[in-house]
Amino acid sequence: MNSHKNKLWLGIAFVIIGLTLLLNKFGILTLGWKKIISVVLVIYGAYLGYMGFGLDSNRKVFWGSIWFFFGIYLFIDSSGLLNPEVHFFWPVVLITVGLSFLMAFVNRPRDIALLLPAITLTGIGVLFLLTNLGVIYSFELWEKTEKLWPILLIILGLYFILKRG
Repeated sequence: MNSHKNKLWLGIAFVIIGLTLLLNKFGILTLGWKKIISVVLVIYGAYLGYMGFGLDSNRKVFWGSIWFFFGIYLFIDSSGLLNPEVHFFWPVVLITVGLSFLMAFVNRPRDIALLLPAITLTGIGVLFLLTNLGVIYSFELWEKTEKLWPILLIILGLYFILKRG
């Protein structure tokens, strides 16, 4: 039965990718390779996440979320919606990994230790993104970071204390 589901999802993915490429060839959709790859990553990530939630597999939920969120970022970036002068990549990587930990927690709420890296990485990514966008000035951020960085050690320690198995 599981093999049948895998083949079904693989078939759906091939149909979607094939239709997208066909529409691109006829000029109905104008897609570059970056956009096509982003669609493939979103589909693959959604598939892995779906399978992970069904199988209670945090590994699949985590990696599915990574591919899904990164695919969305690539799609937005390839659409020209992001300011090329703003550095989005590293903040998005931190936010993506943080949200992936959050999705793993949603899959298995009894593993509360997953909230620590979820909140920490997402928070740091948002701070860097706000700094890159000019909402927060980097001097203020680094001044606060210099004083508060031991909080990261505390969070890491709590993660290891709370992590089960």
